[in-house]
Parts: sequence; structure tokens; C-alpha cells
Amino acid sequence: MKKKLLFAAIALTAMASCTEDSFVGEQSQQEANGSEGAISFNLNTAGVTRANKEGSDAAGDLGNYFLIYGEKGETSKDKYSAGNLVFPNYTVHYTANTAYTTTSNTKNWEYVGVTPISTSNVKMYDKSETTAVTADPQTIKYWDYGADTYTFTAVSAMKEDIENGRVVIQKNTTGDENVYQKGYTITLAKTTGSPDIYPTVNKLFIADRKVITKSAGTDRDATNAYGGNVTMQFRNFVSQIRAGVYETIPGYDITAISFYVNTTGGSPTQTQLAQVSSVNAFGAVCPNISTTNYEGTLTVTYYESGAVVNQPKVTASGTPASNLILGTNMSTISDATDKQLGKTATAPTWDQSGGAFTEVMPQIENADNLKLKCNYTLWNKVTKETITVESATAEVPAQYLQWKPNYKYTYLFKISDNTNGSSGTPGTDPAGLYPITFDAVEVVAEDGKAEYITTVSEPSITTFGTHIVSGKTVYVTEGDDYPAESNIYAAFMEGSTLKTPATTGDEQNVKVYYVTAADATKITEASVAESVANPSGNVVTATLITSENYSTYFSALPDAVTTVPGEDGVDITGTHALRLQGVKIQGNADTYYAIEYKASSAWTGSYDKVYKVIKVKYVTQ
Repeated sequence: MKKKLLFAAIALTAMASCTEDSFVGEQSQQEANGSEGAISFNLNTAGVTRANKEGSDAAGDLGNYFLIYGEKGETSKDKYSAGNLVFPNYTVHYTANTAYTTTSNTKNWEYVGVTPISTSNVKMYDKSETTAVTADPQTIKYWDYGADTYTFTAVSAMKEDIENGRVVIQKNTTGDENVYQKGYTITLAKTTGSPDIYPTVNKLFIADRKVITKSAGTDRDATNAYGGNVTMQFRNFVSQIRAGVYETIPGYDITAISFYVNTTGGSPTQTQLAQVSSVNAFGAVCPNISTTNYEGTLTVTYYESGAVVNQPKVTASGTPASNLILGTNMSTISDATDKQLGKTATAPTWDQSGGAFTEVMPQIENADNLKLKCNYTLWNKVTKETITVESATAEVPAQYLQWKPNYKYTYLFKISDNTNGSSGTPGTDPAGLYPITFDAVEVVAEDGKAEYITTVSEPSITTFGTHIVSGKTVYVTEGDDYPAESNIYAAFMEGSTLKTPATTGDEQNVKVYYVTAADATKITEASVAESVANPSGNVVTATLITSENYSTYFSALPDAVTTVPGEDGVDITGTHALRLQGVKIQGNADTYYAIEYKASSAWTGSYDKVYKVIKVKYVTQ
């Protein structure tokens, strides 16, 4: 009944005001073409799983507060025009079951009369001056139908962090180049004590830039329309990563594995996976890697085009550059009876128990590769035989290590019978596993790679896949099993150099094969290598894909590209990769393809060619 009476009162007020001059905030309304309405807010938060939270769930993530900045008629390079600033970092507060108790609250979010959060640590500035937000009472704001656009940006952090100076938020009211540069500078620092208290980085959320134009509609019942409810989309600031290792060596289990930088051990170097602090684990040294003891500056701007236009782009600078331990769970791989390394990309041995992700600071501008070096022991559970393999290596290109806010990254390292490790003396004995045969054929096994990630080999091949879901490009997350009609990309590393694939001409260094076998378990990188070298009498058949037969297997001829799709919809440019478009299922069964890469003449490693097997998963309707 209270809500009905309120609606009636609003309607009567609107009717009475039609013949009167109206005022919007502190500005006279010009050329008003509709009844004024209070500006109200709603929001949701985007999870790293891409499932949005709304209502109380979203409010809980944000600690029931966010700071809203809004202006009319935003212009490039300039501070807001006089009289056009609407929300100077107002504090908006969530209280359950309060919707429609005031005209400024339709979704349980209220700003009128709310006490601003620590005004000394919430600031506006225009590059030359720093001004704290005023502590004046927050007043109601109305839609100005005489304005053409409203632009809103927002940030949320723990209230305690802001009040204690661990988080200082400054709004950029002047852009260096354009309106997309008018984001935020967020300074994070610890509170000294016993113990020191660091800012809670994983509770920092940044909203998409929201532009509402009058030309798009003035339906007061609509969301993000003039007169309607303003819904802000928040994204968690941190990135999350995990790494897994698995093996596909027929007849053997891996029962011991250790990681290192060089043959004598030592401390990890920049972005190298390594044995860290005598722990049987791999880790990395990256700038600002830690989210638990980070102090530094975050610069927030917004993407200017594409599917992610107006989403926040965040770069971090500061300290510490600390060791990131990724493999504490690897120390369990030591007991030959029940602690073998994982066997598939979908069930690898994870760096953390249960495949848990590790929170890290964003590395959007990362330019360093990620290297793995390891020794491991092969064990045959029937004969109890063991083989020690040393100096196996894999490397992931820097382009695929640009960790972005609100995303999860999984890196898989595949150890196959094409390993580049040596079972003898590294540097003296040949690298690779050589099957014992009785037909006088010496088979040099090389190696290949795993999903959005890498296999243990030199040169190494990193693959990942994309497919379209509801009109959007989505990264494949099924390990080596790609869905039919997906696009698969492969990058090729020689040492720390990303090489350019060539599919034709004198410089051709990449070939693609369709692979079949009576027993699919026999399809490995080594068996493909043997089939290519000796086409007859093998357990697998590798059919070369050419310009004449490609349409049977792909929607387009395999080609080399310099741009690949990024996880957030922003293309990664300046890279080099092989593209397999629209991979097809052959018959009603899982289908296998293999990529062959021939190393350059300048390569001084152990291999001439390496292979990567790709499985396209058959799924019934």
C-alpha cells in the first residue's frame, strides 16, 4: 500500500509540474521534453567465470558501497564544463528492502543523504591540482532532458581501506588524448603496524564506462535510458592463473618431477618457471605479482573500440617483484604406487591442490616469455623399470601471458614421447625418447604441445582454440579437446623467439596432417613423426593436408596470421601464428590432426622437426 501511495504521489507531482519551470540539480532545465525523474542506480558484477551477479550478491562483492562519477556532455581533453558535473564521486550505498522508499532509490541503492566515504582519500584532479571530494551532504539529482548525454564511471573498494588511506582514489577529469583516457589513478599502500596491513586488492572493482544518450530513448521504465535506472557493470580487478602438467608417454608413469632454471639449480630469473626456495615446485618472478602485499599505482583507462569498448583497462606499477610459487602440489608426485602425474589435459596434476587458481596483479603490458625446465622419472608399473629424463624445456610466448583483470588463465604443459629431455647426459647424449624396436629402424622421437599453453619441447608449439557462442568469440577451455568448427591457433618458439610460420613456398616450415589409427591411443607425437618419416607399416596414418583436399578437414586453407583473438575481445596484434579455421569432425568419432614445425637452419637446439597432436572432440546431439 505504501508503494502504491508513493507511485500516486509521484504521478500527481509530475502532472502538477508540467506547467512549471523545472530545475535539474542546480541547473535550469533547458528545452525539457518530458517529466523530470530522479537518477537512480543499480549494478551487477562480472565474475571471472563470465556469469554476472546481481542484487544482493553483487552488493556483497562490493561491500555494499561504490563511488559514482557522472557528468553531462563529456568532452575530450577538457575538464568537465562548468555546471555539467553531476556526481563528483558520490558514495552510493546498498540497503536491502529499501527500493521505492525514496524517489532516488529503485533498486535498493541510495545516494541522497548518504555520508561520503573518507573525503580526504577520494579525490578529483585535472593533472595540475588535487582536490578532495567535498563532505557536503549528498543531494538528489534529476535527469536533464536539455542535455544530450550522460557519462558515468565508478569504482568500489573496501570502505576500511579507503578510510585508512590504504586505497586513495583519484578521478582523472582531464584526458591526455580523449574521453577514454579519463579514468582513475588508484594508489595502494600499506598501513604500518604489527603486522602491517595491506590493501585488499581482490575487493577492488572497476565499472565499465557508461554513456547514456537521449537519442537512444527516454523510456523511464527502461534500463540505461534517459529517465531510467542507471545500471553499472563492475569487474573484479585481479587476474587468476594456474598451471598443470600431464604426460602421454605410452607404457610409463611419471612418478617424480622437479623444476629448475639450469642444470645446477639456482634462483628463478624473470618469468622462468623454476624450483623455488628448495620446494619441489615451479614459480615465477614477475613485476607486482602479489595481491597480498602489493603497494603501487593502478592506472585505469577504457578500451576505445571493439567488443570491449568502454570496459576498464588497468595497468599496475609498483612493488613487490616477488617469487610466485605455482607448484606446491607437485611435491606429491613421488610415490610410484599412487602419485603419478596426470594423464590428460582435462585431468592434469595442478600446481595447487584441486586446481585452485592463484590471484595475481594484471600484466597487460607483459613482454616476457614463460619458461619451464624440468627433470622427471619414468616408471613402468609392470616391470618396475625407471628412466630418468633431464633438461626438458617448454616456453610460452609473452603474448599469451598478458593477464587481464577479471580473467582466469590456465597453462598446461604436456610431456609426450617427443620430449626434448635426455635420458643420458644432457648435451652429450641425444635428446628425446627412442623406442626400442626390432625392425632395424631407428626412430627419433621429438615432441609437441598442449592447449592455450605449451608442451615440453624445443622448438615448442603452443596451441589454443576459439569458437563462437551467441555471436561472441570464446576461448576453448577443454584442454586438448577442441569442439568441431572451432578455430585453432598455434605459435612456434625457438628458444625465446616467436617464429613466423610459412605454409607455402621455399620458406615453408609448417605442415598439417589428418591422423587416423585403428587404436586412437596409439596416436602420439612420436607415432606421427614416425609415420611421416616412414609412411608404410605404421600404427598410424598421417595424411598431408593440401590446397586440393583442405575443404574435407577445415573451412579454409591453413594460413599464417599476424593477429589472433584475445581473451577479452581485443585482438593480439604483432604476433605470428598458424590458423586452422573451422576444424571438422570426420565421421561420428573423435578426430585427430597433427601440426608439424620444421626448425630454422639457425636453430641450435636438438630438433629438426616437432609435432603437436590436436584432438577434435565428437559430441552427440
